[in-house]
Amino acid sequence: MKLLPFSHARSFAIGLSFGLVFAGSAAHGQAADAADINQVRATTAKLIKLLVDQGLLTRAKAEALLKEVEVPALATVPVPVAGAAAGRATAPTTVRVPFVPEFVRKEIKDEVRAELAAQAAKEGWAAPGSVTEWVRSLRWEGDLRVRYQHDNFADDNATAVSVSDTNRTRALALLNTSEARHRLRVRARLGLTATIDSNWSAAVRLTTGSAADPLSSNQTLGNYGNRFTVALDRAFVRWRSGDDYNVVAGRFGNPWFGTDLVWANDLSFDGVAAQWTPRFLGGRYRGFLTLAALPVQEVELASADKWLFGAQIGAERPGSLDVFGAKLGLGYYKYTNMVGQLNSPGSSQFDYTAPSFAQKGNTYFNISSDVNRPLLALAAAYQLLNLTGSLDFPGAMGKRILLSGDFVQNLGFDQDAVSARLGTRVESKARAYMVRAAFGDPEITRVEAWQVFAYYKHVERDAVLDAFTDSDFRLGGTDAKGLTLGGSYGVGRNSSLLVRYLSGDSLSGAPLSVDVLQVDLNMRF
Repeated sequence: MKLLPFSHARSFAIGLSFGLVFAGSAAHGQAADAADINQVRATTAKLIKLLVDQGLLTRAKAEALLKEVEVPALATVPVPVAGAAAGRATAPTTVRVPFVPEFVRKEIKDEVRAELAAQAAKEGWAAPGSVTEWVRSLRWEGDLRVRYQHDNFADDNATAVSVSDTNRTRALALLNTSEARHRLRVRARLGLTATIDSNWSAAVRLTTGSAADPLSSNQTLGNYGNRFTVALDRAFVRWRSGDDYNVVAGRFGNPWFGTDLVWANDLSFDGVAAQWTPRFLGGRYRGFLTLAALPVQEVELASADKWLFGAQIGAERPGSLDVFGAKLGLGYYKYTNMVGQLNSPGSSQFDYTAPSFAQKGNTYFNISSDVNRPLLALAAAYQLLNLTGSLDFPGAMGKRILLSGDFVQNLGFDQDAVSARLGTRVESKARAYMVRAAFGDPEITRVEAWQVFAYYKHVERDAVLDAFTDSDFRLGGTDAKGLTLGGSYGVGRNSSLLVRYLSGDSLSGAPLSVDVLQVDLNMRF
């Protein structure tokens, strides 16, 4: 007689024992009594002894199994059954619960654990404890955008000075205002956030783009001699206390509620910002107060560093499926030490007052003492009063209607002071506004989600600092007016196709009209 392997014999003995127990239970049903139970026990004991005699089960295992069999095999619980008539007593029924020995339960648990471990190893699951706590506290996020852009210039455009290139080369440099361009561009960003505890976190983000341009992360394709430039775009620590208090320090994203009328979408800020966001009126509304101190340019050999100080106060009512949402914010932003100072003959003492980056549109004057080496600086001060609002309410087809508006007045513009710096009378042009309307889904995060939009923008010459405003409309800067039309469509999860047409003209300066077409494929992860 060929003996079964021990594991098979054990499984056979256990299975047969339970088979007898269940068979006895099923055969007797509710009529079974203690005699039936004893009979099943006796039969099971004989079977176990027979397995030992045949060498299919060890004596130690048999004794453990016999010990388990001595425990009552069935527990009965009387269950009342409702009678046909109210108040009539009926005979209680019994429910038989099979007893599973402890060592059998342990073996089943060990076998299930082993099977799960084998499946996890095969399919690449993370084993318990294999990922340390600090790794689980990390969160990655990023986005990738591929863009086609066409820039078309009017035939009667005047020449325009490139302030940044002129200050960098100390020679008069001009912008392209006549030759149409077709470009393919890429923007890639990758960020990492580490949550330290319930209050503290830290984050960094890498991005493509030029290190000399703080407004755009675009990388123009078609330069095989160089790889993409990658820069550390953000690096900050954050402290939170519940949902009400938030402080961030380092280089971080825009802390203000606003539009690209004042702040370009890709702009990051250096410094410290604190925000308080209390709830009121039963939690239906949330207020916000944001304060920030942001260095613009630190000057090594002068005490007159350039700073931006800002405060914004407002309130928000979040929208829902059937309820409108609204948000309103009033901000005041003051730039210090931004106005240029004229150098005395043969001196370069005030060269640092010229901006390290600029677009076009603001009023500039030459502060250089050498006419052959021009250096352009801002002629006006900037203290911005900014009112921003938005509405979000239900529309047809389950979509939303989104309205927003932005208004800015530069309270720091001093017509007499600016005129004195330029040596000619300068008209005050220090106001800007924008209105925007959109219809569709608020966010394009799924297939077939869509939104169409249109907005009009009017930005006078010295209404905002041209270095920080949008860089797409009329290819950046101020002294511009015009219309933007576009739409976005979801082509996948967190993937969308965006088409925009931006048409801008000059307001009071020399003629400069630019039409820009952008087609974007965006993906977030």
